[in-house]
Amino acid sequence: MTTHPSGNRMRRYIAVAALLTANCLGPASQALAQELPRSFVASPDIYKVIAQNDQYKVIEVTWKPGQKDVVHSHPANAVYPLTDCSLRMYSQDGTYRDAHLRAGAANVQRPIPGHVVENIGTSGCRLIMFEPT
Repeated sequence: MTTHPSGNRMRRYIAVAALLTANCLGPASQALAQELPRSFVASPDIYKVIAQNDQYKVIEVTWKPGQKDVVHSHPANAVYPLTDCSLRMYSQDGTYRDAHLRAGAANVQRPIPGHVVENIGTSGCRLIMFEPT
């Protein structure tokens, strides 16, 4: 396993990911969101892989106020916000929805097809995302 200098913390994040995503990351659900690049490929300035093993990637995500990422998709995943965040998620058809994440409120998500995320808040948004490798 490749780890960040604070390896114990990353191992805890990976353990949390395993608990949060048990039975949610089947091959069929992963295939649904693979038509576009993964977030860390499309927007490496926002999405940084900070640890991984043969099962999971741990991704640190940071949007500055007003920052938008590039269109991408996600397989089923778990998200752990480190800060409160106000985000706008644009679908490929041009529609959007706003999401307000609370720091510490973990969420497990189904695969997410092509979208763009914008930080519509007045402060930075930071979260940890757990995705299958």
